[in-house]
Amino acid sequence: MHTDLFLISDMDVRDRYRTLVKLAYDARSRGIGREHRERQIRDVGNYMRYVQFSLEAVVDGASRPDHVPAPVLERGGSEAWLPPAPTPGRGGDPADGS
Repeated sequence: MHTDLFLISDMDVRDRYRTLVKLAYDARSRGIGREHRERQIRDVGNYMRYVQFSLEAVVDGASRPDHVPAPVLERGGSEAWLPPAPTPGRGGDPADGS
């Protein structure tokens, strides 16, 4: 799996985007950890928002959210991964149409 991101000049944000692609692939295609499926879906959605806010910060010339490790999908428990708070951004979640 390879992703070219020439328009994203910030290497840390590139890595965040690549990690998002890998998380989505792992959750969907590899079907890992069926035991905590709903939490995994929330993990990927929350990480997607974190990447979205990171990309918005780069575009706006603002400071990006602090770096945090990505969620580990194959962990136990039902608590979803959450991005660092507060996470800046323009609001709205593209996944739910807002």
